[in-house]
Amino acid sequence: MKHNGKIALIPAYNPDEKLLGVVEDLKLYGFTVLIVDDGSGEEFQEIFRKAGELSGANAVVHLKSNKGKGTALKTGLKYIRDNCEAPYVVTTVDADGQHGISDINTVTRAAQSSRGTFIIGSRRLDRSTPFRSRSGNLITRVFLNTLTPARIYDTQSGLRSFSDDIVPILCKTEGSRYEYEMKVLIDVTRNNIPVKEIKIKAIYIDGNSSTHFRTIADSVRIYKTIFSNAGYGEGKNNE
Repeated sequence: MKHNGKIALIPAYNPDEKLLGVVEDLKLYGFTVLIVDDGSGEEFQEIFRKAGELSGANAVVHLKSNKGKGTALKTGLKYIRDNCEAPYVVTTVDADGQHGISDINTVTRAAQSSRGTFIIGSRRLDRSTPFRSRSGNLITRVFLNTLTPARIYDTQSGLRSFSDDIVPILCKTEGSRYEYEMKVLIDVTRNNIPVKEIKIKAIYIDGNSSTHFRTIADSVRIYKTIFSNAGYGEGKNNE
């Protein structure tokens, strides 16, 4: 896959037309776009077709059935690893428009200037944040930072950017659904990869109603991941 050094990876499950706006913004900012269709229904394929056209005939990878965000991300990362020539940076972007393009670009530029560092677009959550998102992030932050050497504020941000040398580690990280993103934070710390959080704007559309997060099932997976990796050893704290 041809690229210009910065690749936006978008996992998408049953997306609406907000995906098209995301792709348009990314194209205007010069990103190469890779979309992974996580087993969406037939009625959503027209959106993927339009998204592929908007992105300039860049890749859309289709999974036959819904496997979860973690599998979609790893599928995309493995595709990039196998089809893109280094150097490059990868920025993971949500499909629902909850990441502003200026923030996406800022996080990406930070990864470009700090190869080997894992960059997180970090939201400072307040009372304007939907309660479920605010409370969930607080609980996971407390557990992660208490039980492991990771020191992360926004543990649930999907806006992350990193250089090609980190991609092989993330391809091996365990997890198929939302717990994968938590395990990534543990694995980058375990591998002594510096983590840097950059403040971004918190955007929640319609109270975050578009999320596919399953409150009980996915929360159990996330906490199980944290507890199973408790006390795994020293790592490098974030900057």
